[in-house]
Amino acid sequence: MVSAVTGSLPRTRPANRRELILAAATGLFVDRGYSAVSMAMIADEVGVRPSALYRHFVNKQAVLTEAFAAYVDQLCAALDGGHEADRLACLSARVLEHRYAGRLWIREARHLPASTADRIREDLLGRLDAVVAGAATESTRREVRARSTAVLAVFLSVATHHAEVAEPEVLTTLAWRAATMPERLPAHTPAPPGLSRTGTREQILSAAVALFAEHTYDGVGIDDIAAAVDLAPSSIYNHFSGKAEILAVLLHRANGYLQVTLDDVMRRAVDTGSALSAVAQTYAAFAVGHPALMRAIVAETGSLDEPDATLLRSAQRHYVAEWVRLYGGEPPSDRTAQARVTVMAAITAINELAQLPALARTAAGAAYVAGCGHTILGLPAPER
Repeated sequence: MVSAVTGSLPRTRPANRRELILAAATGLFVDRGYSAVSMAMIADEVGVRPSALYRHFVNKQAVLTEAFAAYVDQLCAALDGGHEADRLACLSARVLEHRYAGRLWIREARHLPASTADRIREDLLGRLDAVVAGAATESTRREVRARSTAVLAVFLSVATHHAEVAEPEVLTTLAWRAATMPERLPAHTPAPPGLSRTGTREQILSAAVALFAEHTYDGVGIDDIAAAVDLAPSSIYNHFSGKAEILAVLLHRANGYLQVTLDDVMRRAVDTGSALSAVAQTYAAFAVGHPALMRAIVAETGSLDEPDATLLRSAQRHYVAEWVRLYGGEPPSDRTAQARVTVMAAITAINELAQLPALARTAAGAAYVAGCGHTILGLPAPER
């Protein structure tokens, strides 16, 4: 029918507009990060006015919630039915179909209400628990969940790099290593409180990194940091130019520690195998000892101003390249891509396990996490 007013055919909304919005939003969240994406940007990507989005979603967080839930639903579907090994193989194939969407889990789910994110995560981890429990006998419920966390980290690790994964079986093998690792989860023993540094600058940094981990960098203001250390907000500016400098100091400090300890390991090493083992143990000890700072490294580097973001990303790439070389992937070897896939699986598993409260800041937790990294890398268990 031709419109009597305009003389043109009436505009119709596509039946799948909601799906188009979710697909566009997912791509933007993955590429740019949730905080850098606006509803207007999503509308531009779909080719509609921003008002059209609000017919389907009340706000940007609602879009992220449904995008995250849809991604997790796809992974859950891959785990329904079949033998344990078959289910992991199906999950591997599904993850690679939507490779970079794994960043929604690693980096963006923290922007959701905790109860919502936990409920969605539990759908997937509960299914992985069933797979792991069937593969590793005589495991406690806590141990099964820790292994499920490591298995999922192996799969999600492909979202953190661009190395070619030649076959899904590669990921399946690495995940199976995590599911059946010989390490036993240590008993939950809270870390002793220890002592705190007394300088105001250090207290600000300590409070800020804890707040960033709990509420995200964008969700924390100078007023929040000041309140945590019992200062007037204006007093923060006696030590830092603003929140951006606080984050930059934290991440540069963490990078410096990792780079210096890598130098120490290389200087003492007698061969590449012992060096890789020592690097993995040092990294695991750092991640477990500083879970909030590790979360900031993983999730907040993109929040840095330039040139800090570029400098940190370059340093991180060179750090990982040393792991790859030690693993045996030094160019021009054709094992370079395989080495990077394996190394990033181990690093991502360490990062995720370090966030488990039962392991945080304990020597036994660090040993367990290091052992998981060794298993994924195919190294002998580290000496105790």
